[in-house]
Amino acid sequence: DAAPVAAGAKAKHATADDNAADHSAEPAAESSSASEPGTAGAAAEDAAAAARAAAAGFGTWAKQAGSRAAEAGERARLGASARVPPTATGMFGNVVDAFREEYRLAMMDPGDAAVERRKQQPGYVAPGPVDEYTGTTAVAAVTQKESIFQKAWGKFARKTGATSLVDKLNKLRDSSAYKKGTDFANDLQERWETSDSPLVHKIQDMQDGMFTETEQAEAYKTIRQRDPGFNINDLLAEVRRDVPKVLGAYLKGDLELLKQTNTTKEMLERMGGQMAAWRAESAFVDPRILHMSEMELVEVRMMEGEPLVVCQFSCQQINCVRNKLGEVVDGAEDDIQAVHYLWAVQLSPKQFVAPDGREYKAQTWQLREMVLRGMMSISM
Repeated sequence: DAAPVAAGAKAKHATADDNAADHSAEPAAESSSASEPGTAGAAAEDAAAAARAAAAGFGTWAKQAGSRAAEAGERARLGASARVPPTATGMFGNVVDAFREEYRLAMMDPGDAAVERRKQQPGYVAPGPVDEYTGTTAVAAVTQKESIFQKAWGKFARKTGATSLVDKLNKLRDSSAYKKGTDFANDLQERWETSDSPLVHKIQDMQDGMFTETEQAEAYKTIRQRDPGFNINDLLAEVRRDVPKVLGAYLKGDLELLKQTNTTKEMLERMGGQMAAWRAESAFVDPRILHMSEMELVEVRMMEGEPLVVCQFSCQQINCVRNKLGEVVDGAEDDIQAVHYLWAVQLSPKQFVAPDGREYKAQTWQLREMVLRGMMSISM
């Protein structure tokens, strides 16, 4: 037994000696691989070591700076939220909502945007049927109570015998001198109005021109009475929006579609007659509108007791008429014409039907006249 134990002890000593030899060999290998001092390799190794140390230092500094910046930002946010009143958030939200709404309207058609803005005005009431009042119509006499001031004045007047200024003026009107003055003034006015003097007639004409309301002013006054929120620019935008609908239905010969637009009965009859003539001749007009100019205001006037707004514009259309076989009988497929129109829209009551089936009337701008002023070829 002693022999195997001794052999095991020798093996352990041998293994320990081998490990010690390996550890002692590593520094020797490192020292053999290191460059000699003063050489280029040593300088490169020193520079690489310095770069690694600087990079490590910069990384540590960057982490510390980032954490300090995050802490400062959090402190600033908390401090700002503590200083800003709660209503500021709501006010800012209202401003953002207002800008968002304006952007939405700016992206819409100007005519549709005008309608939306009118609906957003305070006090706007959507047109619709009005229920008839079925309540009482009896008149009741109500005794008005005197105020404290009236009671005090009546008491003072009774004690002192004082009368009001109105009572004095009423007594003055009943006097003979006042009646004579009134008769003299009436006589002078009658002589002025019935005078045959050319000078008097000239002065009267000047007075009529100075104080008589012009037709345009009368038209604007009537429009304001019927539509207090009237805006001429919004009206022109709405008319420009409706032009493609009206002209498209007219050129296609679709009378039912034309009836859905804001067109008066007189214009529907005239346009319907022209469309019937096209159908009788089996003529089909090209309904495409390539371009439309801006709407220009011409005048505002009264016509048959209704306000009328006249505007003008031009459209680029294809002058091409085909028969029922599709053959071109007038114009050409590439004959582009600039067509100049004169439109007159009138503010008058129009019949509508509510969703519940009740009928009602509402003031609506409708096409009253359409005049084709001329055409000019713009084909290349």
